[in-house]
Amino acid sequence: MKRIDKVYEKLRDICLKQLKNDGKISGCSAIDLAKELSIHRSNASSDLNKLFKDGKVSKIEGKPVLYCIKSDELNKNINPIETDAFSRVIGSNLSLKNAVQQAKAAIMYPPHGLHTLLLGETGTGKSMLAETMYEYAKEIGRLKTNAPFITFNCADYANNPQLLMAQLFGVKKGAYTGADKDKIGIVEKADKGILFLDEVHRLPPEGQEMLFYLIDKGMFRRLGETDIQHKVDVLIICATTENVESILLKTFTRRIPMMINLPSLKERTYEERFEIIKNFMIDEASVIKNDIFITSNALKAFLLYDCPNNIGQLKSDIKLCAAKAYLGFMMNRDKEVVIHTEDLPQYIKRGLFKYKEEKDKIDKFIKDDKIRFSTEQKAIIPSEDNKAFNFYEALEEKRRSLEEKGISENDIKLIMSLDIETYLKRYINEAKRYNLEELYKVVDKRIVDIVDNFLNHARKILKRDFSEKTLYGLSMHVASSIERILSGKKIENHQLDDIKRIYKDEFEVSKELKKLIEREFDIDVPEDEVGFITMFLCLDIKQEKDDEKVSVIVAMHGESTATSIADVSNRLLGENFVVGYNMPLDQKPEIALNNLCDLIKKTNKGKGVLLLVDMGSLVFFGDMIYEETGIPVKTVEMASTPMVLEAGRKALLNASLDEVYDSALNLSPYIGRIYKDNFEIQNGFKNDVIITACITGEGTALKLKSILEKKLDLKSAGIDIIPLNIEDKREFKRKLQNIKTEKNILAVVSAFDPGDDTLKYISTTDIFDNRKLSSLKAMIDSRDALDTINNMKEIIAENVDIDADKYIKAFKEFYLNIAENKVSLDNDKIIGLILHLACAIERVLKGGELIRIKNCKSIIEKNTSKYEMIKTAVKPVNEAFNVTLSDDEYVSIMMIIYSL
Repeated sequence: MKRIDKVYEKLRDICLKQLKNDGKISGCSAIDLAKELSIHRSNASSDLNKLFKDGKVSKIEGKPVLYCIKSDELNKNINPIETDAFSRVIGSNLSLKNAVQQAKAAIMYPPHGLHTLLLGETGTGKSMLAETMYEYAKEIGRLKTNAPFITFNCADYANNPQLLMAQLFGVKKGAYTGADKDKIGIVEKADKGILFLDEVHRLPPEGQEMLFYLIDKGMFRRLGETDIQHKVDVLIICATTENVESILLKTFTRRIPMMINLPSLKERTYEERFEIIKNFMIDEASVIKNDIFITSNALKAFLLYDCPNNIGQLKSDIKLCAAKAYLGFMMNRDKEVVIHTEDLPQYIKRGLFKYKEEKDKIDKFIKDDKIRFSTEQKAIIPSEDNKAFNFYEALEEKRRSLEEKGISENDIKLIMSLDIETYLKRYINEAKRYNLEELYKVVDKRIVDIVDNFLNHARKILKRDFSEKTLYGLSMHVASSIERILSGKKIENHQLDDIKRIYKDEFEVSKELKKLIEREFDIDVPEDEVGFITMFLCLDIKQEKDDEKVSVIVAMHGESTATSIADVSNRLLGENFVVGYNMPLDQKPEIALNNLCDLIKKTNKGKGVLLLVDMGSLVFFGDMIYEETGIPVKTVEMASTPMVLEAGRKALLNASLDEVYDSALNLSPYIGRIYKDNFEIQNGFKNDVIITACITGEGTALKLKSILEKKLDLKSAGIDIIPLNIEDKREFKRKLQNIKTEKNILAVVSAFDPGDDTLKYISTTDIFDNRKLSSLKAMIDSRDALDTINNMKEIIAENVDIDADKYIKAFKEFYLNIAENKVSLDNDKIIGLILHLACAIERVLKGGELIRIKNCKSIIEKNTSKYEMIKTAVKPVNEAFNVTLSDDEYVSIMMIIYSL
């Protein structure tokens, strides 16, 4: 081939590539073409000019001059561009070119493809690439069109190898209690298809080893099977964000021959980033059924800002800004849905600082002052204003905020699970501003009617009334859910198992709404959504009589402060409703507490009590009063006359305790919120936590947090306190169980005993008794020792014929008793003491020969105080096994502890 022909072919290849990637031909300079062909620039220029004279190429004047193939020449003798699943991936011929080639090779490799490990930061598109590999495998005939693609997140069962094995490989009937039938696992479900293991770095070594035999032999056994093997043909694709060398067994990585690295967003070209932004904008346009415009500066910021969580964060940021723009459109700020620079968070705006140095690279995407993104309208149920109340948007925004702070995935799930009720209540409160006709303007009437019929059904089954605000809030929520399902977005409720267990009746009733929605809109409603519906039913759980009201009591220091404010409020209200209690400065807190308990018993009108106080010990009385009387009390501190007046007005209107409480807090943007606003989650929670839970309001829980941190020096001990607000006992227990799965709860400080033997419970009253806190302090100081004790359970079970669980629990109490007496033991002594005392219990239970200590009485006489302390400390062990140890045994224990 002559040189000029090579120049022409190369120019044509370049133009075709530009057309495929950019949708247009931008041309190529002589110097760039010379570099591509490794020829001299003057030769390339000469050949290009000759081709121009022959009419085969066109010139684009400028500096430098650009050449391109004419459109009619471009179509001659050119093979059609091959398209496959990967061609639809943005950047498949640019930054992802190598990854795509590897992925294709992994799928095509005979006979069944190569097991693959996808590596890359959070949000780089590992899940997307795995799904594309699946689509490509079907396109080329490597998999059948109906082949399964099964996704499994290894983090879900990271700490439970047995449950992990059951999920992966299935269960044989009778393998454990409750296994009443054979159950297939996800490996079997993925037969003849692809199994995608996400977050594979969370798979424990035992879990990795479980996969060895499957990868090597294609065979597996269900849990509980010993003599039957099942054969599967499954291709495994794994994904991780971590360093492979440090988190995966070498024996595991040896079995994964193909490793594919995905670049971060900052490593990708601006062309790719623009295409990604365009796709996300079009997605949002289809959701809101409106074209979306973005100003040139806002687009520049999106192209240039640092996006540490990559494409996932970019999508979330675009969604948030589109929602703000849509709200501006609905509020008549703009005639169109326009994303302005002022709509962007500050961290996105900072991208504009880079514009000057990157100007030449990004200006080609900015053709006008406003750039338009549009798509064909889709049949989406919710109407215009619904985006302002999108429950899922709120959850996604919360997740994004926590991710930005670098909080771990487990802590994000924990924090969000504790906040779900907050978002649901926001929905309910927003709904209060509607009447039924206004609701029809923002939610499809079919949805409102379905929810109304459902609540009537639930009312009969649960024998419980539901307010109008539940109808409005649940209607808006269901509209958002239907939109999400139609858009192919996932609905995930991390609290589903807890909800099904704690709210059994409500969950069963909620299935009826699932059926109604599925029948009307011809969609599949996931069980996770049934969990959210259940929570709406439980938010409105209390039946209230018309003649019941919230009592309002003012309690303040001084001879007449409280009664003066109460008198003023009552005169302005025209009702003798607010009650005042004056606490003289020399009055002991115990007397004031007793007096307030008696006062609240007399004034309680059935809906609980709002206690408005000024400062000091009065702030904490609410929970103590609840412990004594069982009457719900909410406390507002730093109270003023306007706050008391507003609370009284709201209570006279038959508002609930929560509504009266909120009305007092919301009267000022800062009064009553000082402690609440100071609670910021910056780095997630440490593993060891203490729960402070108050029925009086989150502010009191936060004050208790501050007191405990000072009294117990928790910050230096590496312990976090999680403050909770108790509004429903069942919900409180659910939250505790949820926290227990992720964290080690050292204690629960609350007016309400959670009734969990595995948790140390401390009454709110006890928090001010230093003697009562000593056992908690001993537990904190002894955490390493308690870990050692726990680790001895299996050894006791295997070697000593006693109940190991009961023994270890009793021994921990024994150890904490001696720790309170300032006795410290090293690990060797603790282990020796555990074994010695266990054997002593076994001997007594079996009637064996007891040990005899020479000079036993003499040793006791010389160490009387130590003997008495040991004898008292060992009581939990004696009581657990209903035995009484001899003096010789006490002396023996004393000799081990004190090295006598």
